[in-house]
Amino acid sequence: MKKIRVLNLIVRIGLFALILSVGTMAALVTGEEPGLALADLSGASVQAVVTTAHGNVVYAGLIGGPQPTGIYRTDDNGRTWQIVSSGPGVAVNALAVHPANDSVVYAGTSGGPAATTHSLWRSVNGGQTWHSFTLDLPTDAYGMIPTVTALAVDPAQPRVLYVGTDGQGVYRFDEGRNSYELIGGVSLYNAHVNGLVIGPDSRVYALTNDGLFFTDGYDWQKLESLPELAVSLAVAPSDPQTLYAGGASTGAFRATDGGQAWERITNGLEMVPGAALRVTALSVDDQDSNHVVVATAYGVGSRIARGAVYESNDAGLTWIKLAEADGVVINLTFNQGIVYAATANGLSRYGEPRTTAPAISLPDLRPLADPTGVQMLILVLTIALSGLALVGRREWRPGHPQAAA
Repeated sequence: MKKIRVLNLIVRIGLFALILSVGTMAALVTGEEPGLALADLSGASVQAVVTTAHGNVVYAGLIGGPQPTGIYRTDDNGRTWQIVSSGPGVAVNALAVHPANDSVVYAGTSGGPAATTHSLWRSVNGGQTWHSFTLDLPTDAYGMIPTVTALAVDPAQPRVLYVGTDGQGVYRFDEGRNSYELIGGVSLYNAHVNGLVIGPDSRVYALTNDGLFFTDGYDWQKLESLPELAVSLAVAPSDPQTLYAGGASTGAFRATDGGQAWERITNGLEMVPGAALRVTALSVDDQDSNHVVVATAYGVGSRIARGAVYESNDAGLTWIKLAEADGVVINLTFNQGIVYAATANGLSRYGEPRTTAPAISLPDLRPLADPTGVQMLILVLTIALSGLALVGRREWRPGHPQAAA
């Protein structure tokens, strides 16, 4: 009799696990949008791209093009992509990811009248659903919310989000305290913030149309020593004193003293006679500070023509061409040793991920963090049926009086 009861319990537990697994998978499949899995994002108009601090996850914001506008995600180093949502409902200018939680994503969008506009958004389920940030950006004298043009999260202070705007400076949001402050007062008012970069020492750099600025948390200081206007910037992850800057007309520069003195590093970058050599984007590998990539473009008058993507394994002393760019690169980033180059013509991927120890593949349950109505119904039925299988009084043994009832 005891063996029969043990067998009966095992059967019940097995049915419980089976029903729960099938129901959960059904809810996950129901939540997917069929037919939108992409082999790549070539040919797509990529407006923003951001990699996560850990793992193989990359997010991209698309606008227009052959694919539907929205937020896309890859979990396999960019080999395949899946649309996760249409985004906040407006075009995304910038993306950022929480350094400790890949499912928390921030988006910056265009400004407008305060009564009808939000330009700072947050998702807690990997971009599936979006909500306006807990605090709104302040309005200007005309009652307008500013456009968010750049976002950055401090890895050393995961609760701190930096927000760059068009004409209203840079704000520091502290989610832990539910507060914000305007950094440096109105010193960057009327400037267009093109990008924000945070060094390993938490120093914040702002690329603007008025030059390159930095702050240690209070006032902004301009890096006057840079020979020309910087249009891109990166900081070596292992040395906050080593900076790389992309110039608007004569190539790339490097400083090893925090930006006080710069040297031009263009050995291997192709020049075009009569054209300005613009370095539109650059990035440093998190795992190897000597591994740097840059993207070039050529300026003739007011026109900008695409160039190429180059890499260096000696901290910029020499460059080797990876490929011709598919367009003017607006963003370069590393993830697991892979280089992603975003343009209005698509997202290109260079290299292969670093080899790591094989890991056990587990189902990704993050899409169920904020389930739809249909998903909720499936989950409720699943829990009810699995619970009935586990604690129901009917005996699962042939010949038992209750089984024959």
